[in-house]
Formats: sequence, C-alpha cells, structure tokens
Amino acid sequence: MEFKNLYHKYQNRDRYREILHILGRHGFRFLLQRRGFRSIGYWKQKVLPHYPKPAVLSEYEGEMTLPRRVRFLFEELGPTFIKLGQILSTRPDLVPKEYAQELGVLQDGVMQESAKKIRQQFINSWGRPPEELFREFDYQPAAAASIAQVHRAVLPDGREVAVKVQRSDVKKVMEKDLTILQDLEKLLQHSLVGKVCDVAEINQILFRQIKRELDFTVEALNMERFEEVLAGSGILVPRVYWNYISQHILTMDWVDGRPAKEALVDCEATEAGEKFAQKVMYTVLLPFFRHGIFHGDPHPGNVFWLDGGDLALVDFGITGRLDQEFRFTIAELMLAINEKDTCSVVTITKKIGKMTQPVNEEHLFQDVSEMLDRAAGLSGSISFSYLINGMIDIAINHGIKMPGSFFLLGKALLTAEGLARRFHPDIDVVDISRPLALAYMKTHFQPVLTQERIYKQGAGLLRGMLSFPRDVAEVISDLAKGELSIVFIHRGLEVLYDKLDAVSTRLAISLIIVAMMVSSALIIHAGSGPVLSMGLPLLGLIGFSVAALLGVWMVIGLLRDGKIR
Repeated sequence: MEFKNLYHKYQNRDRYREILHILGRHGFRFLLQRRGFRSIGYWKQKVLPHYPKPAVLSEYEGEMTLPRRVRFLFEELGPTFIKLGQILSTRPDLVPKEYAQELGVLQDGVMQESAKKIRQQFINSWGRPPEELFREFDYQPAAAASIAQVHRAVLPDGREVAVKVQRSDVKKVMEKDLTILQDLEKLLQHSLVGKVCDVAEINQILFRQIKRELDFTVEALNMERFEEVLAGSGILVPRVYWNYISQHILTMDWVDGRPAKEALVDCEATEAGEKFAQKVMYTVLLPFFRHGIFHGDPHPGNVFWLDGGDLALVDFGITGRLDQEFRFTIAELMLAINEKDTCSVVTITKKIGKMTQPVNEEHLFQDVSEMLDRAAGLSGSISFSYLINGMIDIAINHGIKMPGSFFLLGKALLTAEGLARRFHPDIDVVDISRPLALAYMKTHFQPVLTQERIYKQGAGLLRGMLSFPRDVAEVISDLAKGELSIVFIHRGLEVLYDKLDAVSTRLAISLIIVAMMVSSALIIHAGSGPVLSMGLPLLGLIGFSVAALLGVWMVIGLLRDGKIR
C-alpha cells in the first residue's frame, strides 16, 4: 500500500509542483495585500493621470476578501477545483456561508480545445473522425466549459444536433487531482481547514460527483428520464441519439432558441414572462414531486426561450434523486410553510436533520417563527431564498445536520427562483409548489389496486409466511448446537467501567495491606531475623510501617474524593 502511494506521488509530481506554485503565488499576494501593498498597475493609475485604465479591472486590484481570493484560486487550479467549488457552494453546512456564496459564482469559461484533440476523441470512441460520422461538423465550438465543449453538427439524415465532446486531458487531470486530495486528506483534516469543514466528506462528495459527470452515458440516461417526466408541460428536453453516444461524447437535438438571459430584455415583467417564470419553477418542482428527480443547476445558461414561450432545458450533468420518504417530508414542509404553521415546521426540520447537540426548543421555535415572518415579508408572497437560507442558518446555529440532498435541492430552487423573478418579480413560488405538493400527497395516500401491484404484494407476503417456519427452525437448531451468538453493543457504560476499575484497584491495595499486616505480625510473634534494641524484629517492623503508610494514603485519597461520608 505504501509503495502504491509512493508510485502515485511520483506519477503526479508535476501536478503537485503546479498546485504548490499556484498556492504559493496566491498566498504571497494575499500577504502583500494584508500588509497594504498594491500592484504596479494600481499605482500607475493613481499617480499617472493619463495612464490607460483597462475596461475590466484586474481581479487582484483593490480590496479582495479571502473568500473571493479562494474563488480565484479554484479557477486557476483547474476543472477539478472548479467542480469542488461548485459543490461546496451548495453545502454551507460544510464550509462557512460567505465562502459558499462566493464559490457560487464560479464560471466554467475556458479556452477552446484544439480541432486535433476533438478529432482524436471521436477516433478513440469509434475509430472514425467526425467527418465520417456526420454530414457536417463544425470544429468551432458553440460553447466551451471546463469539462467539455459543444459543437454544432448535422446527422446523415439531415437532423441538426449538438455534440458535447469531453476534453481530452480532463479525465487524467481530475484523476490526478483526486489522488492528490486523497493523499492530503489526513493532513488537511488536522489543519485549520479541517477545523472549518469536514475534509473527508467533501472528498467523498467530490469523487461521486466527478465520476458521474465524466460519464456522458449517465447524462444521456438522465435526459431520457427528464424527457419522459416533463412531456406535455411546455418544457423541452433535447432527444439523445444513442448511436452517437459514448462515455466521452454526447449527441442530442440542437436547441434552436435564445438563452434565458438574452430573452429577458424583451420579456421582463410581461404576461409571456410570467408564464415563462412559472415554467422555470416547474423545471425543478414537477420532476421532484412526480418521480423524485430534479435538475441540479437550472441557471440562465442552461435554460432557453423557444418560439411560442416554451422552455428548453440542457446540461443534465448535475441531477438529484430523492427517495419517497424525503419527498413526502418536503411536501409536508411546503404545506406547513404555506400555512405558516411554526410548530409543524419545527417538527419537520428536526425530522429531516440529525441532532448533533441538545436543542433549545424555545429558541428554535422563536427562530423558525421569525424566519417565516421574514420570508413572507410585507407583500405576503413567500420567497424560497429567504426560506432556504433561513433554514440553513437555523440548522447550523442549533446543531441540526441536514442531509446533502436538502442542500442540493435548496440550491436548485434558489437558482430557479432567481431566474424566475427576473422574468416576473412578483411570482409566488410557494403558491406554485402548493398544488404540486397536494397532488403528490393525495397520490401517496391513495391505494393503487392494480393487478400487478396486488400480485406483487401477495407474492411477497406469501414468501414471507412460507419462510417463517424455516427461519424459526434454523434458530432453534443453532441454539441446540450452541452456535447461536448474540452480539451485545453497550452505550453509555464507560462511567461504570471507570468505577469498577477504581473499586478493583482499591480492593487489591486493601488485600495487600492486610497481607502485609498479617505477615508482619507472624514475623514479630516468631521473633525471627535481626532484632532491634527494643526487642522487635526489623523485618516485621518494616512490614507494619509500609502497611500503615499504604493505609493512610488510601484513606487520604477517599477523603479527597469525598467517598467517605
């Protein structure tokens, strides 16, 4: 195992040097900033009035907070750390809130991949270049991100498609970074970083997320699932073409629409904008309540305005999946929030989370009540942003550890609400979610008596009844053979163990004292050994003296501990 670790470190030595170089440069700049030093460009602009000023200020000019510098550091470290920052922005329970907010603005904009490398990716997947697979293929990317870039192409049958091609070296770089982070996990856990956040949990979340995003077949399956769920809702999900999909290449319908941020200019605060804002919220709420899945990142770059006011949703690399119990609990929470039922909100919050410390019920009730009042505001329409941020603050302040799925859902709802309010500022997102939550709860309680379900439940019940006698016979047989083992797990018995240890120690010392006294008395009675001038044997006198000292020492200890009353 040690040899394997050393081999990985040797293989990743160049990446280690690059990371250390970037960390050192940012650390040096931060120290200079703390000491009041400025860059040369800053002083030229201050001293020379005609010195040309850039249209966009340098990222290092002026005052810069530590969270902002951490964001720039993640951007420079590459795609792995950009993804790490995006994940941490959804988990304010793992990092301080100001860091989570700053990391939430991380962008994936990077330089485009060369045509040679794009061509090689197709050859690696199918042994053929894109010119032989498609009637047309544009090597100039329509969009570029840290993990992949999108190219426009035309299938042999004339259909226009978007081809998402993974960068050739991104997997290798990310695997190196993940190995380095695992090597540094123990070191970081015992450092200042470990005191601020849980390094082991962050590493685990990052590994799972990157593993899913690097496999485009997983994204294709997600797209097919969302296409089925959102059918008929006015929300379009591009169709995927499995004959042109590999682990590193994803082919889907080309979305002929405008990005939401461009459509905002013409549709803000209009009737069409209000309908579009409602559909933006449906991108998260409809799949969540119907099938327990949701798009994890519905930001303006992933949402398109189509002709007629319909909406198209792209980039399904980050999706959430929740079980039925969690969905039911969230539905209860939304209805309780809509009715401003503080007691129910408190109960549901404790049900969702895990208590890490004793909770003051009175203070928790007051905080939840104030949070609901602030979320409603003067207009009376409840805002998800106030609700989710308020619940995160309450969870952190009262030691309630919420599951990661809650934060991912919360971030998706915050992102969707932010975009929806730009199209229609007065939209009531809780009013939109309430009928969906009620419909889900109605379906949840309604018995489904289909023939298949009855057969399935009956077969399970019959199988259990038939196996019950056999299971009982096996237990009795193991008991008769003496092979039945019972595992006893104790909790809270450490104090009892300490008491028993102290009692056994005192008993042992008492027995030693008694033995020394008895043996010394026998020696004196026999009169054996050297005799002192007073006629007492020396050995017996020493034994009595040591026994007396031990006895006095034990009594003093009992008095000091308050054990003698």
